[in-house]
Amino acid sequence: MEGLMTKTKRTKNQRSRKGQMRVVEAVMASLIVVSAVAFLYVFAATPSSQPQETSELEKIGHNVLHDMHEQRLLTRFVYNSEWANLTSGLFVSLPTNVYFNLSIYDTNGNSISHPLILYGNEQIFDSSKAVASVTYIVPGYQANYSPRVLVLKLVRG
Repeated sequence: MEGLMTKTKRTKNQRSRKGQMRVVEAVMASLIVVSAVAFLYVFAATPSSQPQETSELEKIGHNVLHDMHEQRLLTRFVYNSEWANLTSGLFVSLPTNVYFNLSIYDTNGNSISHPLILYGNEQIFDSSKAVASVTYIVPGYQANYSPRVLVLKLVRG
C-alpha cells in the first residue's frame, strides 16, 4: 500500500511540475513576441509623409476656396478688390496652423492683387519642405466675364 501512495504522490508532483513548465514556456514565448514587436517598431523605417501632407493641404485649400465661391464671397472679394476681406475670410476658414499666400492673375498672367494676401512670413514658404499649391479659377462677377486665376499656396506651421 505504501508503494502505491508514493507512486501517486510522484505522479502528482510530476504533473504539477509539467504545469509549471507550461506556464514558464508561455511567459517566455510572450516575452519573445513582445521583444520582436518592440525591435521592429524601433528599427522600422517609416515613409516620409510629405506627399500626404501636401495632398491634405491641397484638399483643404480647394475646399475653402470652393466654399467661399459657393457663398458668392470669393467673386465679390476678388472683383471688388476687397483684399482685407479676402485675407480675413481665408484666415477664418483655414486651420490656425496653416499659413497661406494667395496670388490673383488675369488670363494674360498679369498679377492683380498688389498688396500681398498673406498670412505668415514669406520665408516660411521658402524653407518648408511641404508647400501645397491650389489653382482655382473664378469665371466672372455678375454680367462681367473676365476670369481670374487664384493661386493659393499653403504651408503647415
